[in-house]
Amino acid sequence: MSSLESAALSQSPPVRPLWDKLALALFACAALLVLLTFSDYGITWDEDVHNWYGMYVLDYYLSAFKDLRCLTFLNLYNYGAAFDMTAALLNRISPFGIYETRHLLNGLVGILGLIGVWKLARHMAGPRAGFIAAAFLLLTPNYYGQMFNNPKDVPFAVGVVWASYYMVRIVPALPRPSWALLIKLGVVTGMALGVRVGGLLLFGYLGLLLLLHTIWRGTETRDWKLFLVEGITNLWRVLLPVVAVAYPVMMLFWPWAQQAPIDNPLRTLAFFSHETFPFRTLFAGSYFAATDLPWAYLPVHVILALPELILVMLAAGPILAVLAARRFGWKLERDITLSHFVVGFGILFPIAYAVEIKAVLFDGMRHFIFVLPLIACEAAIAFDHIFKTVAELPYRRYAYGAVALYLAGHMVVMVKLHPDEYVYYNGFIGGVEGADGLFKTDYWANSYAEAVDGLQDYLHAQYGADYMDHDFTVAVCGPPISADYYFPANFVFSEDRDNADFYISFTKDDCHKALPGKEVFRVERMGALLSIVLDRRQIVADRALHRTIAQAAPLRK
Repeated sequence: MSSLESAALSQSPPVRPLWDKLALALFACAALLVLLTFSDYGITWDEDVHNWYGMYVLDYYLSAFKDLRCLTFLNLYNYGAAFDMTAALLNRISPFGIYETRHLLNGLVGILGLIGVWKLARHMAGPRAGFIAAAFLLLTPNYYGQMFNNPKDVPFAVGVVWASYYMVRIVPALPRPSWALLIKLGVVTGMALGVRVGGLLLFGYLGLLLLLHTIWRGTETRDWKLFLVEGITNLWRVLLPVVAVAYPVMMLFWPWAQQAPIDNPLRTLAFFSHETFPFRTLFAGSYFAATDLPWAYLPVHVILALPELILVMLAAGPILAVLAARRFGWKLERDITLSHFVVGFGILFPIAYAVEIKAVLFDGMRHFIFVLPLIACEAAIAFDHIFKTVAELPYRRYAYGAVALYLAGHMVVMVKLHPDEYVYYNGFIGGVEGADGLFKTDYWANSYAEAVDGLQDYLHAQYGADYMDHDFTVAVCGPPISADYYFPANFVFSEDRDNADFYISFTKDDCHKALPGKEVFRVERMGALLSIVLDRRQIVADRALHRTIAQAAPLRK
């Protein structure tokens, strides 16, 4: 080979590894799924108020800070509007409906989470681990199912995984990582804070990481001067710059924080720390006050929400780590150990803290979706390690086949649950059918869109082509917008449940048992009842007739 050929070869772009190509294909498939299915998802309980909040925040800026409705709207002023304001802006130009536009945006944000967990696991354990992590997260129904219509928890989870990635990236360069990395870490942390104030945890994670790095360096060198110098450098050269970038990004999307940049975020922290929820919540077949739940409530929900393979790999991770440490004589490599600490602490601490303070919890693990990308990362790294070991064994084909069969079966489950993937429970509880009646399923009324379609089909079959000439009143348990957004012109929403022609209800808090009626449609998934439609016209008519007879009786006398 000539020197010119060698030079040309050295300057050619590096060949992308196969696993990176597969990851890109995975993202393309996920994006295609979002584009093809975003309109299938219903409207969740919180979406209506978040839609209004986003519009009020947008009006706040468009009015040059004169329209202040966003500062007093319900309790939503306690949240940043990074997602909601973006959705409101897109709705001004989108050819789709209001909520369809939000669902499309939400789905695309969810894909950013897939990319984030891919980059995180890839940096920690290589391209194959990165691909597996992205695939694991995509196959986690409690993430994928909420990826389309959860305007708080999914965007926040995306911010957390990207912040975790940049924390891991800076570890080898401490105490003087590049300014570019610090700015990126500050921006993604600020975006997480621009959704939920809980993003302040990320400052705590970063501070603890820097402290551990300083202690490690001091222990290695046995030089207290170096310990002191690196500690101070980590503070002014890393933590303070990240805060200095993140805080303005947060305030850009949070009008209420702009009014008092220190006091109001602290007030919000206090508000959520003492949040009240005056309803009972279902756990293991019994109802408990949300303020007085069994300690196992959150851990059990996290365990049951994970696909079986991911759960097993997550449990295997610490065992593999101990075995590896023993193999190398407990000589831990600093950068690898600190990187795993960032991810592991991000999984364990929020859950343990919530259990310790007896946090007010409801809707299963919804408020902790942000741990799912980190779980996918650690589970993928464990799986990658096992993959390397199995690849050297003679019976590896059988192992590959077993995993392939499992993944195929799991994807079938997700298809059967569509578009209610988020009601998933794993096989350790007997799937969604086994969990039915023991734990909440469709707590957000995602199934109401399908229930409305079922009611229309019922009436069309009953009245024929002219059924649109008849008006019907329809009552709803829970969030009206989840159903009435899909009402045809001849459906009239009624707040009077007792006298409405039809009643749509999910099974949350046994709401479907609140009223009698003829059941005309059921939304079910894999043996679990999600919602029902009751025809109450005969009951209402009989009651009206009895009332008329009772009123006429004194006149006949």
